[in-house]
Amino acid sequence: MAIVYTKHAKSRMEHRRILKSDVEDTVLHPYFTVPSRLGRFVAVRKFGDKYLKAVCEKSNSKIIVVTVYWTRRP
Repeated sequence: MAIVYTKHAKSRMEHRRILKSDVEDTVLHPYFTVPSRLGRFVAVRKFGDKYLKAVCEKSNSKIIVVTVYWTRRP
C-alpha cells in the first residue's frame, strides 16, 4: 500500500527531525493503532526511549500521513 504525505506532515518531519523510513516503519508495522477523530487512526511505534506517533487516513489504495510527532508515552 502506498504512503502519501501531506504538506503539513512533510513540514513537521523536517522540523522535528523525523526520518521518512521511521514513519514508514511506524505506519506499516506499528506496535499498535488507535482510532482517532474524522475516521483517522494513530499508528504508534517505539524507537529507543521514545514513541513515534503518525496520524493517518486510509484511502482506497493509499495511506495518507497527516502529521507525525515524538512522545514519551504510548
